[in-house]
Amino acid sequence: MPNTNRISGLINELRRKSIELAIIVPGPNFRYLVGSYIETFERFGALMVCPGNGAHAMILPKLDEGKAKAVGLPYIVYGDEEGPLNAVRVFINNNCGTVRKIGLEGRATLNYLWILRRAIGEFSDYSIDDLLASMRMSKDEDELRNIERAVRAIEGGIKAAREAIRPGMTELDVASVVSDAISSAGAEPRDVLVQSGPNSAIPHWMPSRRRIEVGDVVVIDVTATYNDYYGDLTRTLVIGEPPGDFWRVYELVRRAHDEAIAGVREGVTGAYVDSIARRVITEGGYGEYFIHRTGHGIGLEVHEEPFISQSYEKALPRGSAFTIEPGIYLPGRFGVRLESNVVIRLDGRVEVLDRYWPEVIVSV
Repeated sequence: MPNTNRISGLINELRRKSIELAIIVPGPNFRYLVGSYIETFERFGALMVCPGNGAHAMILPKLDEGKAKAVGLPYIVYGDEEGPLNAVRVFINNNCGTVRKIGLEGRATLNYLWILRRAIGEFSDYSIDDLLASMRMSKDEDELRNIERAVRAIEGGIKAAREAIRPGMTELDVASVVSDAISSAGAEPRDVLVQSGPNSAIPHWMPSRRRIEVGDVVVIDVTATYNDYYGDLTRTLVIGEPPGDFWRVYELVRRAHDEAIAGVREGVTGAYVDSIARRVITEGGYGEYFIHRTGHGIGLEVHEEPFISQSYEKALPRGSAFTIEPGIYLPGRFGVRLESNVVIRLDGRVEVLDRYWPEVIVSV
């Protein structure tokens, strides 16, 4: 169901910025406001908002009318033979009056601009990405519960992989075990990365037909959604006897992970938390091998604000949820990444959502 408080909050923010019309296209911001994903693919689809009188309606293809009715918001549909132009004009003329400043998301395609220009002529466009990101960054208890349910399902998937993994299995075999367990827990598996041996030193390696061998380091990085909200966890295992310097690297990453989490509190910046993890790894002699940010926000997108990175100078607010995931990657040899999901609760408490830390060594 749509969240009328969120739509009202958006209207208030748009008024403060003197925006006369806002267009929200299918995607995570649409889902946040409308309460449902309605994917219109190549066809025009939008939530249109006139802040002046607070009017809002979805404009959708006729074939999506059943979805529109289920949402419960006002809507206008159009047929393929006519296209969306008249529906856009009707909404604007009936609600917005003269429009010269339009708020748009960065994800809106040029087609949206062209249709709006045909409907109303010239206008100035204003990015509403930061406005929407700020609204979504501070999550309510329902959103945080959805993230936690996703985390629980991912932990079940990693546990199933830990119990099943054996030499001779392919990375794809292990990924299938993870996905099946997540689905059985009632969540949706998304990206399931299984990175073995030298592939573990490639942070975004997708699972392949490579067969896992004795002595391999295996990084398992999993995202899943529950009610459209993401969890994102990573654990690192070793099949049999680890490489000679593995434990030095692993313990350094674990210390960076733990100290970064200990530094989280309401009001500190993402850059500050990143600096804690980066200092630990740099002082340990592996700074050049920590090649990504310490973390990122999670919610309706797997990567959203706040970012736990060197350049993110915004304060972490109550209700924010994000990953802490330092890593060290030794090219051609192995990598180690450990990732937790952290929330700053609405009362200011910092909580780590994940609990499952498997034994690292898989006996063979």
